[in-house]
Amino acid sequence: MSAPRISIAIITRNRAIYLKECVDSIFLQDYPDLEILIGDNGSTDETIEYLRQLSASDERVTAVFNGRNLGSCEGRNVLLQKATGDLWFIIDDDATFQHADDLRKVVSSFNKYPNAGAIGFTVVNANDPATLNLWMYQANPEIARWVEFQSAQFASCAVCFRRTAMEDAKFAPGEYFVNSFFYSWDEFPIAWRLLETGWQCWYSPAVAIRHYGSSTIDVPTAHRVHLDAKSVGQFAGLILPFPHGWWKYVVRLSLWMLKRAARTHTMKACLRGFLEGIPAFFSERRKMIKVRPETVKAFIQLVEAEKRVA
Repeated sequence: MSAPRISIAIITRNRAIYLKECVDSIFLQDYPDLEILIGDNGSTDETIEYLRQLSASDERVTAVFNGRNLGSCEGRNVLLQKATGDLWFIIDDDATFQHADDLRKVVSSFNKYPNAGAIGFTVVNANDPATLNLWMYQANPEIARWVEFQSAQFASCAVCFRRTAMEDAKFAPGEYFVNSFFYSWDEFPIAWRLLETGWQCWYSPAVAIRHYGSSTIDVPTAHRVHLDAKSVGQFAGLILPFPHGWWKYVVRLSLWMLKRAARTHTMKACLRGFLEGIPAFFSERRKMIKVRPETVKAFIQLVEAEKRVA
């Protein structure tokens, strides 16, 4: 049985030092069939020249120059439309693989779970590898670290998708991540769509990705708070069939965001995001791909089951 081709997609912007470390970790992989797609979102540092030299010297590398900041979602979609692999591995530009056989382990994980549309892997803080970052799960990291389990969602800095699953779950032609989400909540709608279309998400400890951004990903900057608040409306318009899931994923999340904004002095950004979320709600609603009430129930059950992983 031949090894499936893996397409690795990386979005970058003004982080040449991190990007080089990321790419070097991919070159160390002993996997026989892979391609590396790198999208630059308007860098002004040395990234452009590095990518030009890289793509010219290695035929596995395709560099795409977007010329402006498309965000991680639309930027990834540009790359995934060019992907030729059976598996799509999304990795952040400030993240790295650690072992030469990591991609082989990724393939083994998908062979083990034929219904897996997405498998999220362990994320560790690059500056403190002993610190686990399972913030994308409801499971207790200290308990679930070495346990494989069906998960509700995943972290987009270290996740691999099955191409056929993403084609089933896409939001529009060529839109695998929701373009308008920019980077906030980017993985959340995908997890729901995969479940809706009959696929599963899994967590696997087979691969541990070092991530520099893990120490700051949840720092509530005004920009992050603004996008998070807007995403509530976008998510409700795109995914949730009223009133199913609204209490848990609209009302409760909005209240939590308001409390966070008050605590971090970002209330203005939060309220601006909520206001922008209103027209965004109706814009996403026009796609008419809300999940069924049964899917909302199934997702909530997965979330609750994660809390009991032992």
